[in-house]
Amino acid sequence: MNDHRSGEDVQLIFDVASGDEAALETVYDKFAQRIYSLAVSILGDASLAEDAVQDVFANIWQKAASYRPEMAAPGTWVMSVAHHKIVDIYRSRRRISDKTIPAEAEVLHRIPDATLSVEQQVEQSYNAQLVRAALAELPPEQSRPLYLSAWHGYSQSEIATMLNQPLGTVKTRMRLGMQKLKAALEEYVA
Repeated sequence: MNDHRSGEDVQLIFDVASGDEAALETVYDKFAQRIYSLAVSILGDASLAEDAVQDVFANIWQKAASYRPEMAAPGTWVMSVAHHKIVDIYRSRRRISDKTIPAEAEVLHRIPDATLSVEQQVEQSYNAQLVRAALAELPPEQSRPLYLSAWHGYSQSEIATMLNQPLGTVKTRMRLGMQKLKAALEEYVA
């Protein structure tokens, strides 16, 4: 990001801190989709993720005065606030529920895609189940970055920022996770 754009973004956060609702809308337009993707990846539920995005922007509104440009770029700060809020939501929901999927929701995952043949649907569903099962066996610190990369297209650098982890740590965890996934899936292919 060039310095001019970064300076504009810094001013935008300062404007939010001063109570400028239009500035908050601009920040929303810039970051809502990335925050939503992060929320879906962590929470695993689209409607929860939509609520989380609203909570994140309420949090940004409240915390904008604490932003220090010498500590982080505006985008990094916004994604850090988002990550922390979403993790808080995840933890509070984990305490409340046992993370089971209601039977009604499971049925929705079985609705076939009309654009694929029946054979393709069965194969795709089976492969997706295998990958999901193998991912579920990985520790969260390995599965989360793989999910963000494969399903949302984030780079390792972006994932490191979102998860508030060093880039080397993210790379190592992704490599270990891929090795474990490969080993788990080779059992089914052989």
